[in-house]
Amino acid sequence: MFKANVAVNKYNLSRYFEVVLGLAGVTAINLVFWRSDPGFLNVSPHPFWIVILLTAVRYGFSGGVFSGGLSALILLAFKALSIPDLAVADFKTLSMWGKPILFFVVGTVIGEMRQMQIKEYNDVCEARDTYKDAFEKIKVKLDILSEAKQEVDTRILSQESTLGTLYEAAQGLRTLSIDSIYPAVLEILRDFMEVEECSIYLLEGNEFRLDTAIRHGRGYLPEVVPVGEGLMSLAASRKKAVSIRDVASNESMPGGIIISAPILADNQRHVVGVLNVEKMPFLKFTSDSVRVAGLVADWCGSSVENATVFAETKHKLIADEIIDAYTYEYFKRRLREEFVRSRRYALDLSLILLEFPGLSNASDEGRDEVLMAFSMILKNQIREIDILFISDKPGAFYLILPTTPPAGARVVVNNLLNSFKALSVMAFETDQNLIELRAGVAGYFVGMEDPMEMVKAAQEDVVSVLFAE
Repeated sequence: MFKANVAVNKYNLSRYFEVVLGLAGVTAINLVFWRSDPGFLNVSPHPFWIVILLTAVRYGFSGGVFSGGLSALILLAFKALSIPDLAVADFKTLSMWGKPILFFVVGTVIGEMRQMQIKEYNDVCEARDTYKDAFEKIKVKLDILSEAKQEVDTRILSQESTLGTLYEAAQGLRTLSIDSIYPAVLEILRDFMEVEECSIYLLEGNEFRLDTAIRHGRGYLPEVVPVGEGLMSLAASRKKAVSIRDVASNESMPGGIIISAPILADNQRHVVGVLNVEKMPFLKFTSDSVRVAGLVADWCGSSVENATVFAETKHKLIADEIIDAYTYEYFKRRLREEFVRSRRYALDLSLILLEFPGLSNASDEGRDEVLMAFSMILKNQIREIDILFISDKPGAFYLILPTTPPAGARVVVNNLLNSFKALSVMAFETDQNLIELRAGVAGYFVGMEDPMEMVKAAQEDVVSVLFAE
């Protein structure tokens, strides 16, 4: 019995099996309960219609043909048995063939009609499955695109603030000692680029010597690497950040370096070392990562240079301790630094000139009083990365705003003007004309060659504002 069921399911014979079983059941009921009328010859409608109609409706053409044909044969057999002395002429009568033919025709027609419906249904199901598969593929693509969009949105948001945030972080390096600058640089790489392993090699003669490194696990780094091998020498010779994409092979690369950026000093003319990235997430390894590594290495060089200069010239002040602002000589050097950095990395840079015309002829006491109050208000209004300088003219300031466009600088000027209106309330006893303020704004633009052009543009942009009533 089990093998029969397996065969029925394997060859899709259930329709034939059900027809035989149904007709056998009807015949058995007939022979048990209606022995006087074998074959239900006198019953109308005939019970065989139940099997024929159900099979045709359920299985379509093949089920209708088989059930109609088999019912016709069984009915013919009963008719033949019911006629005593059966002759050939009896087979030519309509009563003999009418109902059997009707069984076959009705089963075939209904089966064909049902078959058409089944075909349409199957076509619809096939189309549904096709659309479902297409939908699943589109859904997968949509999920991928959604993740990509989220990643791009994150990158856009992060890139809008990365340079400014990195710059603010790098400004802290200027107050550190030389021994603490290199570890701080590596921490910046780890925090902003998710670098897992990085190192700094200093150039000593004809070799690079390991100074500082961040490692995970027991990754090996050579203490000394001769000049002329690997990415470090390539970065030093080109004086710009390079990656493994810039070389044909990765042979002779200590520690598996993937990015190497030169640390430049002496106004970016001499290489003092290299900043290396040995391990970072694959998705983070992009051209922007190489650019940011070069930018951090550049800041590192500036920090080391400033720390060295500060250590060597402690007795030379670069700031006015009374007014709490940097000197004009330092302004010219620092403006050139920021100018070169903006031109190299396509960063915004603005310069603000603030003048008190009345201070040019004022006494030292009166001038210092105004300038100290002025400097104090300025310090509370500007960012930590903005740098305040005393001008070479008495009673004037320069304010350098890194990563700030001219439009943003003018917003800063407006905020400063609103804050300086408080000076008129102070009613200085020296001279009311001291409260007149002039302000000019200039910004770096592509094609500008000399930072002093910004100074000239700021002087030409000066407008006068009187705070005194």
